[in-house]
Amino acid sequence: MPFKSALVRVTQHLFCTILLWFMSTGLVLAAPELPVHPVSLVLPLEQKQVLAQADAFQLHAEPLWPTLLHYNKHPITRQTRSLSDDAAFFYSPQGRTNPEAELKATLLALMQPSRADAPDEHPQCQFPARYFWLKSRLNEFQKLAVDQPCPRFDAWAKSINPAGATLIFPSAYVNSPASMFGHTLLRIDAVGQTEATRLLAYTINYAANANTNDGISFAIKGLLGIYPGLMSSAPYYAKVREYSDLETRDIWEYKLNLTADETLQLLRHAWEIGKVRFDYWFFDENCSFLILRLLDVARPGLTLSQQFPFTAIPADTVKAVVKASENENTKLVSEVSFRPSTSTELNHRAKRLSPEEIDLAIAVAEGRIKPEQINPQQIGPELLSVDQSAEKAAEVLEFADRLVTFRGYKGKLEAQSALARMSNIQSTRSRFPKVNVGSPEVPVRPELAHDSGRVGLGLGSLGGESTLFADFRPSYHDLLDPEKGYARGAQIRFGDVSAYKRSSEDWKLNRLLLVDIISVSPQQQWNKTLSWKVRFGWERTFGNEVAAAPLLAGGPGLAWGQGSNLITFAFLENQLVRNPKNGDQWLLGTGPLLGALWDVNASNRVQAEVLHQWYSDEGVQRSKAQISWRKALNRQTNLIGSAESLHVDSTQPNSFTQQSEQKFSIGFQRYF
Repeated sequence: MPFKSALVRVTQHLFCTILLWFMSTGLVLAAPELPVHPVSLVLPLEQKQVLAQADAFQLHAEPLWPTLLHYNKHPITRQTRSLSDDAAFFYSPQGRTNPEAELKATLLALMQPSRADAPDEHPQCQFPARYFWLKSRLNEFQKLAVDQPCPRFDAWAKSINPAGATLIFPSAYVNSPASMFGHTLLRIDAVGQTEATRLLAYTINYAANANTNDGISFAIKGLLGIYPGLMSSAPYYAKVREYSDLETRDIWEYKLNLTADETLQLLRHAWEIGKVRFDYWFFDENCSFLILRLLDVARPGLTLSQQFPFTAIPADTVKAVVKASENENTKLVSEVSFRPSTSTELNHRAKRLSPEEIDLAIAVAEGRIKPEQINPQQIGPELLSVDQSAEKAAEVLEFADRLVTFRGYKGKLEAQSALARMSNIQSTRSRFPKVNVGSPEVPVRPELAHDSGRVGLGLGSLGGESTLFADFRPSYHDLLDPEKGYARGAQIRFGDVSAYKRSSEDWKLNRLLLVDIISVSPQQQWNKTLSWKVRFGWERTFGNEVAAAPLLAGGPGLAWGQGSNLITFAFLENQLVRNPKNGDQWLLGTGPLLGALWDVNASNRVQAEVLHQWYSDEGVQRSKAQISWRKALNRQTNLIGSAESLHVDSTQPNSFTQQSEQKFSIGFQRYF
């Protein structure tokens, strides 16, 4: 790893370690429960020969063995240890930290006599991927080992009938703590599968075994590795319903050129880790990391998981998979396709209708107007022909039908009522001609988006003094960043650090935000959504003369889209902040925040905000106005500028003195 890349990764890990320290002060794969087996020290000659050959080949040092056992070098201590937290995953007592001892113990276990009474409990059935690979590498073992019947695994693999695999990437969903960074899973494509039958294929999915709706609690527990990870398998149509329909997440499908044999080996390994505990860590040992491990097992030599020793953000792992296709020897992705969510589909259809036509469709979807009351002659401008009016009426009814479906998935309609309403709409729609509404525009693919880490450096003025500004963000995206490849109006920052040095002072911390999330969701005629924000950490709230203090801030808001280039928004900005001028006293502030995001053109974005807050107890008021500009020089580099005016006042003595402060800066940002 180049020095620069290594330095960046070490910095990321150290920051995540600090972050954790602060925060700490449907069908499961049917693999049987795994017993821990002792290994006999008295061995027959044939078994000694197998172990001797493994020693001669130094098989434990080959890359695939550490991959099968999920060995990694600890990023700080550099000691070898397996990521598995389950003793049943190992046959040697030292197996978690000693690859050589585990290899020998596994070979002996796999050569155990058959168990006619419980064939599925034989080690070959528990660890079929290990068995397959060891047979391919050791001829002495191949001669001695007797293949055991594995009824449960064989039946499972046969039902899936693997021919290949597709990497699935549901895009980020900011309203779910478990899905803020997106997700990855694998679809196992069956022999003879077509476009019409791919929804019936099975998926391999790894996720935290937790209630993912418990908000901040999920984030904290995920950061601390409290949840166990769970490997599961479910039909693809069930995952599409979960991601595309329930969570309105677009889905990207990356078809992999794995052979049938490679896919079968991937399934073998998925089976053997199906009931094994891996602690789920939000940043590294997560859904994407385990999926990369499966691909590494399927095709030896990929070593995709080794590219993420510290963090494994799903979008970044997708980039790694696509990048592997640039090498003809490891070409991995053969085709990319886009599956729009129900929300994206409705947005596309809404652009074809007038506001009056959308209102009519909403009235039909809500049952205020019966579908049969739709009169084509009363829809659209008078210059439309009879056929055009009929087509427009068909579009109105189709929009109403999909809106009922959308609201039903969201739980806003009772199931029986939704089904009855949809049946009535579809019956009336069938009387009108077929209409080609086209497909939603395909957005920029995730692997073409900017990287998730960012550093910045700028020069300017603070309070009239020349100042150097620096910032660092391990992940992931903010409102001013280029939006291509990310969710519109979503900001998700973890560990955002900013500091500055005035000419007359040493470096000062401006902010350290452990979590900073903003969802700016423009109101739509057919879908009234609430915007919201939350952040906590340390921030210099009251100007340069007052130290950064711990705070918890956020609140609800509304946003409005003005075409495709402008979003305006308003929030009730609440803030609980410690008053550094008065011991441990905390101040509660609230007030309006108004802002706008304007895409001037493809490479320039402007963000402007004005804020006024009133604080409790101290009679403190704070006003701030700021404008920031970003110009994308290329995918990984920005030119940035900002101007900010802050005014703080207090009606109480011995509190904050009245002050006004201006800040100006210009600089560069670089993603990594």
